[in-house]
Amino acid sequence: MRRVPLFDLSSIHEGLHDPFLDACSTVIRSGNFILGRAVEAFERAMTQLLGCKFTLGVSSGSDALLLALMALDVRRGDEILCPSFTFFATASCVVRLGATPVWVDVRAEDFGIDVEDAEKKVSSRTKAIISVHLFGQCCDCQAVQGFAQRHKLWIVEDVAQAQGAQYDQRQAGSWGTIGAFSFFPTKNLGGFGDGGLVATNDIKLAEKVRCLRVHGAAQRYEHVYLGGNFRMDSLQAALLSVKLPHVNDYIQQRRRNAQFYQQQLGPLEPFITLPQELPHRYHTWNQYTIRVHNNQRNALQSFLEEYGIESTVYYPKTLDLQACMQGVSTDKGIAPHGAHALANEVLSLPIFPGLTSEQLEYTCVAIRKFFTKQ
Repeated sequence: MRRVPLFDLSSIHEGLHDPFLDACSTVIRSGNFILGRAVEAFERAMTQLLGCKFTLGVSSGSDALLLALMALDVRRGDEILCPSFTFFATASCVVRLGATPVWVDVRAEDFGIDVEDAEKKVSSRTKAIISVHLFGQCCDCQAVQGFAQRHKLWIVEDVAQAQGAQYDQRQAGSWGTIGAFSFFPTKNLGGFGDGGLVATNDIKLAEKVRCLRVHGAAQRYEHVYLGGNFRMDSLQAALLSVKLPHVNDYIQQRRRNAQFYQQQLGPLEPFITLPQELPHRYHTWNQYTIRVHNNQRNALQSFLEEYGIESTVYYPKTLDLQACMQGVSTDKGIAPHGAHALANEVLSLPIFPGLTSEQLEYTCVAIRKFFTKQ
């Protein structure tokens, strides 16, 4: 039986072993393992790539989100509009600061936050809206911007899954008030452990994050804010700098894989709904997430497993239904039913760079066989 993994780093790192070792050796010889020149160099490269004024390397994508909210002085009593269909960290950072996540539904066409639902839930206590660019595609940035301007809200971009994505040729993470990136190994630009980045065009926010990531210190032993240890390691930055020139190639491979799925699985549209790259967007396909109708999602996943094909569900339970969120969040009496429906239908297929044409074909044949048998 063939095996098609959901993700495989070996093919991505092929040919980069020597540059990785050289980068590690340089950092080791420098004796500088926290922040320092390696992180500064990576930040400069990311600033240029994103087209924004400031980027700051931090300890993880989750910490990047937390720092973004801390820099905006989010606190107890504040409400933050948050999509209910996303990774847990998007909302847990809000609760950690004592603020209240207000659950907003998402759009089926791009899995992004639904501004029409947000209009029903904004209040005088609302301080910001978190726009998650889920699965590698930007949300409707123009709609979110218009909404935020009407209600005088901050925009926090969660770019954990969409580094390199674009809306109207602007990079994700560069158009909101502040953006948070993740370099978890499975991301478009994946690191070697945890790592993250905060991006902004606001110098005051950048300087505040710079302090917050080192226990709130503006200079040694002078603590202006109650921050934390959110620093990026030098080794992490050095290794990411080796991969950064290749990230566009990784994205192109993902885009080719997505196009193959679109062509091969298109005839199955009565049984499944394929994800789409919407107008004004540049999709990076961090995940290729189909929707399986007629309560067949779990059966299809089990069928693929029998063929040695890995798949996964992002996400089987929406955040408003998580046990730890009860009593500390609200949907304002309007449940995110669209998100609930997606949680019962979504299935993500292998799409990583290095996925072979044989593996792609094998996966598509198996999916077609499943629905032929129905």
